[in-house]
Amino acid sequence: MGIALLSLRQAEKVEPQLKAALNGSAASAKAAGSKFDSVKAGAAMGLTARERLALRDGSAVEAAAILNARQFVQSLVAKDRETTQAQMVWALGRIEPAELDNMVKQLARMRSRYASLILEYGQSERPIGKPALDELKGLRERIAEFEHGFEMIKGAILDGTAEVSGVKAARM
Repeated sequence: MGIALLSLRQAEKVEPQLKAALNGSAASAKAAGSKFDSVKAGAAMGLTARERLALRDGSAVEAAAILNARQFVQSLVAKDRETTQAQMVWALGRIEPAELDNMVKQLARMRSRYASLILEYGQSERPIGKPALDELKGLRERIAEFEHGFEMIKGAILDGTAEVSGVKAARM
């Protein structure tokens, strides 16, 4: 959705329609056929000169939606959600329960390996060397990535973006 700059003359034609739509009055919309002074009309609606010039041809309600920053951000969030959902459906397809079981087992193995290394290094009287610290750091990062991915997949299953074979879709 792009924003076209209108000439002052075009803006003068759109402003009365916008004012009528904002007031919700059909009678005002019919009476808006006469030309309004753009400064008075813009001030009455609380629009800046830049906003008045940014109005697009089309219905006054659509023009008002373009000018509302909150609605614009909400439409971006909705578009992001829809696009992500479409890509998740494409990428994940139908998940087999065995795939999720293997992921859970792998995550449990990494957590237990990390815990055993921490205990082992905690019992040592010697300072921990750089290779040992690098191993711990790498393992911790892998655990964090697996946990994040696992949470994302669980969320996709709950919101209906991902299907699990033999499991009914969640209704929220």
